[in-house]
Amino acid sequence: MTGLSVALCDALARMAGVLRAATKPWWVIAGAAVALHARRPVAVGDIDILIGIEDAALIRELPGVRVRAPDDNGLFRSRFYAALEANGVEIECMAGFELHRAGRWEPVQPRSRVMMDVNDGLTVPVPDRDEMVAMLMRFGREKDLARIALLNG
Repeated sequence: MTGLSVALCDALARMAGVLRAATKPWWVIAGAAVALHARRPVAVGDIDILIGIEDAALIRELPGVRVRAPDDNGLFRSRFYAALEANGVEIECMAGFELHRAGRWEPVQPRSRVMMDVNDGLTVPVPDRDEMVAMLMRFGREKDLARIALLNG
């Protein structure tokens, strides 16, 4: 059991297929990564994927993709941000992703990369458990703290 619904698994499979052509490492982060680590059902609203800026063209070319100008919501910003829907699941792809903390912008760039089983031999890269906890702690939102409890529980 992956902790993800069939629709989320299918959406991950689609993106893994697209990102096979990536020239830089990529990661699934946030809720979907937590669900993969936790190996039990976790409420996941969307799939967040960090990619290299060099691979933004792979995402731009996808049917139905919505690309925004460099995204900045006050807490997070990205040099490249695109969203699309697959099987009713929202997928957000970001490159040059940063977190605003203590009055400055800090890059969010995982160092670890572990392959997690989704289903039927499909694996996707996520930060390791310790790095995922540290990332969520940096994000500091209520939902991130709840996700840390899932990873530690």
